[in-house]
Amino acid sequence: MLRRYLLILFLLFGSTAHAETIAWAVADGPPFHLPGSVPKPARPVELGEGVNDLLIAYLAEELPGFHHRLEHLSRPKMWRLMQAGEPICYVDAFKTPERLGFAYFSAVTVGVPQVLVTRAGTPGLEGEQVLKELLQRKDLRGVFEMGRSYGAHLDPMLEAAKVSRQPLPSSAQVLRMLEAGRMDYLVEYPMALQYYVERLSPAPELAFFDLFEERDPPPAYVACTRSAWGKGVIEAVDGAIRRLALRPESRRAFLRWLPADVRQAHGARIERFYRERALQRDVE
Repeated sequence: MLRRYLLILFLLFGSTAHAETIAWAVADGPPFHLPGSVPKPARPVELGEGVNDLLIAYLAEELPGFHHRLEHLSRPKMWRLMQAGEPICYVDAFKTPERLGFAYFSAVTVGVPQVLVTRAGTPGLEGEQVLKELLQRKDLRGVFEMGRSYGAHLDPMLEAAKVSRQPLPSSAQVLRMLEAGRMDYLVEYPMALQYYVERLSPAPELAFFDLFEERDPPPAYVACTRSAWGKGVIEAVDGAIRRLALRPESRRAFLRWLPADVRQAHGARIERFYRERALQRDVE
């Protein structure tokens, strides 16, 4: 009788006890990560309603055969750990030639163009901006975040121009820094800017400009360490992404914090991405 009981326990819990673990990096501020049910969540179900929070939670639902835990890291440290071969995944990565040397990638959300944000009334700025030309101007100082990729279109320009890179707060405080003249412009996602501006009182006087180089932005990817562990995980993640693309929740994770005008302008492209992603494998 005891042996039968032990066998039942093994069948019920044995596979879970030996399940592969996915460590998800929590590396961004709002609105990508927002406060959840506990001060420092350790499991996906404890995450908040941020863009990346929802993506991690939905992917974990689609991957019940894995054990999922969270690692709270700065973005530079996360990339250093991945480069060192530590087993970790991140749900909001740009794919770059350098990162392909130490990470696998699978597209998870459609790309939305980053925009240029400046103080209102900054001289010589109107209409769509060409970042390559802006970087040559001596009268304007742009500041870019340390350890962050701005995508395959922008990264080579920033490297060639030897732009200033520094740690930046993942909060509305970065717009107060811009307002105070500590820099003249930033490049940021509309959803982050929308979140920040709504939480500032009085609201900063800012101007937003489209970027010529961001007319066809690349998608965001799940990145996992390039190793035997990572190969198996990214293949499983790719399948989960394709299943998730068929669920309305996949849009919710992405659209929740997107400004209405951006959502309307890119609505058809967003729907096409998810429709095609559900059918196509994408692992590199």
